[in-house]
Amino acid sequence: MPITKTEFDDGKLHSSLEKEITSFLTKRKERAFTSKEIMGGLNYPTEFSTPEIMKMSTFAISDFTALLYDLVKREEIRMRVVRNRMYFKALAELSARCPKCGLKIAKPKKTWKMAGRPNKKGEQTQLHIGLFECTEHGTFRTVLDKKKILAPAPSKKTSKKIKKAPTKKHVPKQKTRKKKPAKKKKGRKRRARTWSLI
Repeated sequence: MPITKTEFDDGKLHSSLEKEITSFLTKRKERAFTSKEIMGGLNYPTEFSTPEIMKMSTFAISDFTALLYDLVKREEIRMRVVRNRMYFKALAELSARCPKCGLKIAKPKKTWKMAGRPNKKGEQTQLHIGLFECTEHGTFRTVLDKKKILAPAPSKKTSKKIKKAPTKKHVPKQKTRKKKPAKKKKGRKRRARTWSLI
């Protein structure tokens, strides 16, 4: 069934299916599923009885997997390859409990991501951190999610060797001569001669 230009621009063709996928994964947030398992859980129509229907079902499956990738790109669900198979999982809840009183706070004031240094394999641990505010004990931070990502390739500018500024160890010390005070010549003091008046 064709759609209008405004519907196409809005991109709300799969909105109901997107909600079904996210709700299916959030209800089972302790587990991860493949695309086929999600399709089976949602009773997505796929048939392989005849070659013609099989071709149509293949296109439907490819559309479904493309929708899953789109949800991953928009950071609504997570994806990870385990044993050469792609698994999809719901995101961690954006809620936390106050470490002092245990009050549950639904939404964070602010969230950000930070990654550590890459290991030998070129992987970084990325942390998703949230800043929450308790009515009694003020603000606190907590890790909402963590995952391993590949470190970005170094750019041409950063890959060039940067000349380091010489540290104190490498800078030769300049010898400075201190001016010594002029020594006074030791000797007998001459007495002034007194001339007798005749």
